[in-house]
Amino acid sequence: MKIFTEYLSDDKKVTLTCYVQEPSREMKSTAVKPAVLVIPGGAYLFTSDREAEPIALSYAAKGFQAFVLWYSTGKRAVGCKPLKEASKAIGLIRENAEKFHVKPDQIVTCGFSAGGHLSAWVGLCGENKPNGMIICYGATEIFSPQREREHAEKGEKNPLISSLLGNDYSEEEAEALNLSNYVNKDSIPMFSWGTVEDVLVTAPGILKFAQAYAEANRPFELHLYQYGEHGLALSNYVTANGRKSMVEPAVEGWLDMSVEWFHRNFGEPVIVDKPYEMIPGLIPDE
Repeated sequence: MKIFTEYLSDDKKVTLTCYVQEPSREMKSTAVKPAVLVIPGGAYLFTSDREAEPIALSYAAKGFQAFVLWYSTGKRAVGCKPLKEASKAIGLIRENAEKFHVKPDQIVTCGFSAGGHLSAWVGLCGENKPNGMIICYGATEIFSPQREREHAEKGEKNPLISSLLGNDYSEEEAEALNLSNYVNKDSIPMFSWGTVEDVLVTAPGILKFAQAYAEANRPFELHLYQYGEHGLALSNYVTANGRKSMVEPAVEGWLDMSVEWFHRNFGEPVIVDKPYEMIPGLIPDE
């Protein structure tokens, strides 16, 4: 595997970390792979390491070329820059499909929380769209009048919305960030999961986005687990950072299920009965 960085901004603060597995003479049938663009969360205020490399490496072990987008956050994100950056990353992967050993028509995003919002946002509205999207406790419904009132009572603005629009935004502009508004008959396949116990990305918001897919008659799969707080990532000890509450065994299977969903929508790996073949040159001459 080669691990390298592509720069997506002139100041080199927006980057794409690439985990590219090189072709093997012994595994020619999987030399060219699907790709997953991992988009970590962090409320558009930062990007979480827990939802970045561990996710990329897990998908790499499942036969994907993996990429992690480190997009603009905080004040640098104003003007909806993350949407443009995610679109640019997808375009870069697709344009360099041969170099990255990627199937250009099998690129999916996988985003968490605010990164789940961005995953769906670029999937529905990006200039360069992925072919599918995996949304993990995704904040697809950022704006609600009730939540806005709660922030106003504290004398503050919604930090997620402010990061994208600045502090001087209208209700109409904020409502436009709710992604169920953009689901239509052409929307790409979607896999989504969340938990009922999550108080930050709530079940009603997750269900509203899935309902939009159902009404548009577009392919989607939804898993809503009863237990588990916000930010589970892999939901095992690898991403738990020592916190027991970040490990929920019933949820850990989401990644395997997302891979199965991917193959159902984009094609199963070709596996046939055939005898073992000794590959010439595999064993070096002494």
